[in-house]
Amino acid sequence: MRRQDIRLLALARQGDLAARCEVGRRYLLGADGFPQHLGTGLEHLRQAARQDAGRAAQVLAECLPLHELLQAGEWPMLERAAADGSAIAQMRLAVVKFGLGGDSAETDLGDAWIWLQRAAAQHAGAERVLDAAWAASRAQRLAVLLAAAAREDRIDAMAVALWVATQAQALGRLVALAAALSAAMALHPADAPWPEGLAQGFVALLRGAHATRQRLPPVPAEALRQALERCATAGDQAAMSLLGRALSGLPADGVPAEVFDGQHNVRKGAAWLLRAADAGDGEAWLHLYRLHADHSLSVANPQMARFFLEKAAQMGLAEAQRKLGALLLRGAAGLAESEQAIAWLHAAAAQGDGHARALLRTLVLPVGGTDAEAAWALSMVQEHDVGLAARLALARAFGLTKLEALSVDPSDGLRPWGLVVGRNPFVVQARLSAPRAVPALDAAAQQVAERASTLFTQIPAGGDLRVRSLRQRRLFERLGLSETLFFADASASVLDTLRLGPKWAHRTRAPLSLALAA
Repeated sequence: MRRQDIRLLALARQGDLAARCEVGRRYLLGADGFPQHLGTGLEHLRQAARQDAGRAAQVLAECLPLHELLQAGEWPMLERAAADGSAIAQMRLAVVKFGLGGDSAETDLGDAWIWLQRAAAQHAGAERVLDAAWAASRAQRLAVLLAAAAREDRIDAMAVALWVATQAQALGRLVALAAALSAAMALHPADAPWPEGLAQGFVALLRGAHATRQRLPPVPAEALRQALERCATAGDQAAMSLLGRALSGLPADGVPAEVFDGQHNVRKGAAWLLRAADAGDGEAWLHLYRLHADHSLSVANPQMARFFLEKAAQMGLAEAQRKLGALLLRGAAGLAESEQAIAWLHAAAAQGDGHARALLRTLVLPVGGTDAEAAWALSMVQEHDVGLAARLALARAFGLTKLEALSVDPSDGLRPWGLVVGRNPFVVQARLSAPRAVPALDAAAQQVAERASTLFTQIPAGGDLRVRSLRQRRLFERLGLSETLFFADASASVLDTLRLGPKWAHRTRAPLSLALAA
């Protein structure tokens, strides 16, 4: 290093403003006897900015390549230099604002046009960039601007386009993101490897369109396909899921249908969906169920479809829980299958699934009277027989028959989703004594069951069925109460339809069809 350079460094270290700016300039450019070193140049200019922000900003904005300036987080310095009148900074600022401002109406780009016109008034290169911008269509403007700026200034057009894409993604500006990615593809040589981050940007665009249910802005279809395949191959879960759906012909929000026109391959799509599901995508299990349950497709397989539906239900998807519960209940041949089915339907209903709630309602028999009348009657019974009052509340909440209400053991029958009326040991006829699973239609019903369970672990059951029945009848006669307020009226054949899946499915064809089709 020359003697004068050493003296200049010494002055910079002593705090001389001009020396700091000059040393910073030389390090950034690698000029006048100084090696190029971005970090050292930035440090000198940041120290100079504490003394004179405008002077340091101008050196930084004009000497540091735009993409490096943006990556270093010096965007405020670029704005300061542009405001202070630097034509180079104004042109660079305009280019970036065109990229980030393309997310809405044309008038929102007015700021970018103003900066570019100011730069053109004092810089011939900026004037040529302005002319190129005027001549370009809106869809191609960013790519044209970047290419023109690269010819007039030391701008890495591809790096700036990718930076703009990253910022647009962080800000949730899908239109700006699409424009930046399209510009990057236009600037990218066809035979060159894809730069890092380009494929991920396209997948982020698709993911954003899927999440917001927005229509994807115009982007090259081939680029979208390549980006999805690249990211899916690299293990990106979202890319695997989107690619699997698009190849299978399933709706993929955010991916325009024309992107995969003539490219459908159900087997390949199912393979990608399986990889996405294995990576933790619950919806992918549900999509696999749809594919394998469709008898018109080559991948149709009822056993695999059932397996995929179970996996989706276990992941907490309400639709899968509802469909699995409906299928299990339709084929239930006994209490165990009914309990399992009701548990899945209850889980779906807890997430607000209306079809699941409709199916659960078909398992609860209606009772008469109003809730106010029943509450008054219960308060009267409570004064004479606490145990009977608990059974009556249970009967009204779960639509139990008189025989079921007086024989049920709430402590043994309580379930997280409702109540099981066990086999009645006091009744010899099998059709009348068979157990039945009854769901809780709301939280209030479940609380009634829990209170009854707690009560009957503390007090005696109160004799056999005949004793309880006689006590109930006499108390109702004394108080003038109607049994229709608490007990459901159902024949043995009606109760059979609630115990056996095929009979229940025949009785509730319409809501069942809706639940499976929705």
